[in-house]
Amino acid sequence: MPLPSLLAFAFASGLAAAIAARVELRVSPRPPLLTRSFAAWTLFSVLILVPVSVYFYVFHGDWFLLYAFDVARIPSAVALMGFVLEIGLGALGFVLGASLVRSQREVVAGGLLGLTLLVAVAVPILAKDRLSQVGSFAQYRGGFGLEPYGDGALFAGTLAMSSLTLAGFAFLLARLYYAARRR
Repeated sequence: MPLPSLLAFAFASGLAAAIAARVELRVSPRPPLLTRSFAAWTLFSVLILVPVSVYFYVFHGDWFLLYAFDVARIPSAVALMGFVLEIGLGALGFVLGASLVRSQREVVAGGLLGLTLLVAVAVPILAKDRLSQVGSFAQYRGGFGLEPYGDGALFAGTLAMSSLTLAGFAFLLARLYYAARRR
């Protein structure tokens, strides 16, 4: 999962969480960021989404950044700000989704969710040339020593992290959907 896909997924997860929590959001007078649904989404982002991003950044950073930057030259404070931005982007998605749900525009929220997920899937397709080769920034720029994507640890890591992310996301949505129904 490259960074642009994870950022789009973070925004989409916030939107989807707000849609799944529509019952709570409609009856609660609290601001969206003070609801139990947002707390559940925050746990998902802190315990699953950001650690997945950190994994890719630390172990496959140049590939994760689509070989646009040399990870070795990025200060750690800038990387930390990027992970905070990822949480902020998801929170923005939740607030936007909550606003649309509270104003009875769930179809618009669903359309925006679909569009955002389409962007997340389109990034690997559009950047197929960069993502099909694994190596360092210098190897990619120099065109030497690159390995095919499916041959190394990156492929296994992508499968594991994608599975973990999707399982956690499904659990989050089920929890939000059914928690409101029980009240």
